[in-house]
Amino acid sequence: MKTEIITKLEELLLKNAVEVANDMRTLQKEYQKLWTNEFEAAKQLFVDEGGKAKEFAYEKSADDKLIGDLFEKYNKLKKEEDNKAAQEQHKNLLIRQEIIAKINDLSQVSTNVGAAMKKLQELQTQWKETGAVSSHKYKEIQAEYSKAIENIYYNLKIFRELQEHDLKKNYTLKQELIEKIKAVKSLENIKEAERLLKVYRNDWEDIGPVPNEKWEELKAQYRAALDDSYAGIKAFYNSMEEVKENNLQAKKTLVENALEIVKGELTNVSKWNEATNKLIEIQNEWKTIGRTSQKDNDAVWTEFRNICDEFFAAKKEFFNELHEKQSDVKKHKMMLIEKAEAIQNSTDWNKTSQELIKLQENWKKQHLLIEREEAKLFFRFRKACNTFFDAKKAHHETVNAALDGNIKVKEDLIAKINAFQLGDNPSESIAALKQLTSEWNGSGQVPFKDRKGLNDAFYNKLDELYEKLNLSKAEKFMVQFKNKLERMVASENASELLNREADFLKKQMDEINNSIKKYENNMGFFKNAKSDNPLFKEVNEKIEAEKQKLSDFTAKRKLVVEEMNKLRQTA
Repeated sequence: MKTEIITKLEELLLKNAVEVANDMRTLQKEYQKLWTNEFEAAKQLFVDEGGKAKEFAYEKSADDKLIGDLFEKYNKLKKEEDNKAAQEQHKNLLIRQEIIAKINDLSQVSTNVGAAMKKLQELQTQWKETGAVSSHKYKEIQAEYSKAIENIYYNLKIFRELQEHDLKKNYTLKQELIEKIKAVKSLENIKEAERLLKVYRNDWEDIGPVPNEKWEELKAQYRAALDDSYAGIKAFYNSMEEVKENNLQAKKTLVENALEIVKGELTNVSKWNEATNKLIEIQNEWKTIGRTSQKDNDAVWTEFRNICDEFFAAKKEFFNELHEKQSDVKKHKMMLIEKAEAIQNSTDWNKTSQELIKLQENWKKQHLLIEREEAKLFFRFRKACNTFFDAKKAHHETVNAALDGNIKVKEDLIAKINAFQLGDNPSESIAALKQLTSEWNGSGQVPFKDRKGLNDAFYNKLDELYEKLNLSKAEKFMVQFKNKLERMVASENASELLNREADFLKKQMDEINNSIKKYENNMGFFKNAKSDNPLFKEVNEKIEAEKQKLSDFTAKRKLVVEEMNKLRQTA
């Protein structure tokens, strides 16, 4: 921070001392605050370590001494500039006082009015060309000058025609000046508008008197024009403050957005790259937002810059660690490739399938390498897996060709169940349907392309017949569920359907367990209640109902898991 102050001081010392006075005062306050904080911290540390506050001595650092020298150098330059300006202003004051004295002398002239007027014009020109005086002398000297001008015009015995001509001319000039003042309001450059108003005000004072009967009206127009123009300037600065406040809020919003990105879960390369792109977009948007007040702008910029710096430092650390892990990841993936290639020509379809699936799952758990290296290794790994699974598929297609003979058997069973008539005795009908189901299950496999259509035809009719039987709700539901499982097993994507069903049932069981825990927790409110309490009984009944549902879902999931195990064994 002191280094920045030193740099700014050295830059300001190269400029005009008067022009940078405000910047120097700001830097001096900033440094004084910084030095005071360091002093108080050092003093507190000295006291904490056992020292006495009155014995504490704080020695300035080399930076402190350099900063002090730079401030001293500036003060010296500023003093020289102020003295030079003061001398120049004093010289101008003496010149203006001399001009006023000469004008006052002219007002005493009673002859040769033409020469007096010519001399007056020369003095007025000299007045305009004379430099500025000190601000606390300006009004006084200007009032004296105006008074001297008015005195010479009203006290000299000039020709009436000449006096009227000059008064009218001055009236016209002041009217023109009022129009110029009004036009200032339409200027977009506020600094230029302020400069012109200052010039026009000086010109107004420099222009001579106007006819007395028009003076009050003209003066009112002049004041109204000035007030209107200055009101526009004031409104501009007020709007600028509003714009600065809006800019500040926009920047604070970007700080919040950046902070949200930095605090996100950045656990892999993709997320880091995505977060980087978002942060860069925010940085670009930041550049499009205008400035705020100097104090607020520095604070919000510092906060934003720190967030970005912390993010990119963390990103660098993450990728450094990732690079170190790449070697270990590559070795592990090479080991998986070698294992896959070693068994790619195996004909032990079931065992090798399980081994390759485990290798694939292991592969998925590994970190990604750089894109080109990852693609190269994955190509080898996938090729080994495909070699085995393509051979397995060809084997099963050969087997399916031998299963075509079972299609006729199943078609006969479908015709038989379609012709089946339910009897008056439900038990006999159930036994007959179970016998048909047993024959269906024992009729052997058919090719995958025919399996779904045949199974749907058989089981849809079976569901229809069971629906017509006089069974309990629980019995009917379980029979239909078993039929549903058999259809899943017979489908081409049996494994996917069974896994999905198992996950669904597990989710239902988890929700029921949560409900039971919730009800059991609520039972704590009834520890002193009687057993016939209505609310107590209601909660108990809900718990029992949920436990029954849990039992049903558990039984169903057990059936699903059994079918999944059978499917794996035949894979």
